[in-house]
Amino acid sequence: MENRKTALVLGGGGARGAYEVGVWQAVRELGIRIDLVTGSSVGAINGALIAQDAFDLAVSLWKEIDTSMVFDIDIKDLITNTGLDNGKLKTLLTQYIDETAIRNSTTDYGLITAELPSMTPKSLMKEQIPSGKMVDYILASSTLFPMMKSYEIDSLKYIDGGFTDNLPVGLALDHGATHIIAVDLVAVEIVRKKRMAEADSLRVIQCPWDLGNILIFDKFNSRRIMRLGYLDTFKAFDAFDGRFFSFVKGDFDRRSLRGADNAGVIFGLSPEFVYKKHIYNIHLKNAVDTHIQEKEKELNALSGSLKGKLLEGFVKAKTSLNQRTITLMIARSLKETSDTKNIFLTKPAMKLLKEEIPAANYLVKEGLI
Repeated sequence: MENRKTALVLGGGGARGAYEVGVWQAVRELGIRIDLVTGSSVGAINGALIAQDAFDLAVSLWKEIDTSMVFDIDIKDLITNTGLDNGKLKTLLTQYIDETAIRNSTTDYGLITAELPSMTPKSLMKEQIPSGKMVDYILASSTLFPMMKSYEIDSLKYIDGGFTDNLPVGLALDHGATHIIAVDLVAVEIVRKKRMAEADSLRVIQCPWDLGNILIFDKFNSRRIMRLGYLDTFKAFDAFDGRFFSFVKGDFDRRSLRGADNAGVIFGLSPEFVYKKHIYNIHLKNAVDTHIQEKEKELNALSGSLKGKLLEGFVKAKTSLNQRTITLMIARSLKETSDTKNIFLTKPAMKLLKEEIPAANYLVKEGLI
């Protein structure tokens, strides 16, 4: 398609930004050409690295980053509430951002910031940014006010782009994007949903797992969420199955997929792998057996005391029970009672225990309990 123009739109979210590099890795491997990248806050930083085609540099940055590289934490700033200095972040950006490479790149690049005191959105494509000011405007977009001091450029003060548009899909549309891949880091910022609704082809990538505190930069968490971004992108493009976990395509039917996903979450499996069904079941059974060994007496006592009780009684008990224990109790009930008589297969039960019942059912169907 000659007129196709694909944009990668990167949201703000501070330390969660490593997830976007994982998305970029998957996009590269999928062979998707990015014609335009727009970003807000940390998305503007990652977008700049994408525009300059510095993948290895981006990976090395996020694999080694920690909070002390980003913030110069002065206790006086915290006490007086004047905001943290952004000098360290500027030094870091100066080391990693290559303005010449961005300007010469065939990938277009844009960012968004907010001008004080009016909070006026300021959207800039690379050709609109004055020469020598690229790092300054990226820093302006990334200044998380009021925790950080506002950033001044030519006597004007700017703050984080997330205050006006944390996921600048509209900026991509305004510059000819026909197909949009948007990465939402689920930060508490403004998202222009009306602009998103204008896109004819929009694919939003969002992680179902907690990506961590936006202000704590930790290289171990960065590596974890980079991997999640990579896997979530393949799922978004239908290369893997699953929501929380990544399964080899076609290994599960639709109903089993939901149960497997829920069971994995409940029993603490790692989402950082691509699982074949039989391998996944081995890991899940090991986790189930471990919990049974630890809680066998409690499980037997509770199963006996709750037999014959109404669902409401069970739900009351839920508030004080471990979710794994609840799931195993339901699974035992499903094994012992016929489908037509089992209270856990009624609509009220399925509504109240919407994660535990599919998980328990999967354990029974797969013979894991």
